[in-house]
Amino acid sequence: MNFKEYIEEAERTSADLGDKKLDNLHYVLGMVTEVGELADTFKKNLAYGKEIDWVNVREELFDITWYIANFCRINEIDFEKGLDTNIAKLRARYPEKFTEEKAINRDLDKERQILEK
Repeated sequence: MNFKEYIEEAERTSADLGDKKLDNLHYVLGMVTEVGELADTFKKNLAYGKEIDWVNVREELFDITWYIANFCRINEIDFEKGLDTNIAKLRARYPEKFTEEKAINRDLDKERQILEK
């Protein structure tokens, strides 16, 4: 399934709260909730030695994706273009590979130019 098809299917299962502001809040809070559930899995592994349930990890990742897909849909954000832009920004930041020096000393103006294209 490609992302366009996924968005169509995600829309079918999404509540319409009748107001774009409320829908945006629903999706953003949903993302935060799902990230929290994902983080909890790793916290329990770290703090209590509980084995990581990778089936649950995948579930939480794609629950996050569902919220992202619907957020992109109602805000007319092209997800695939966003992926390309994100990689272009990271290539500008780390031309060869990640370094701590490049992470700390970023060219924010150059990155912003890429993001605004």
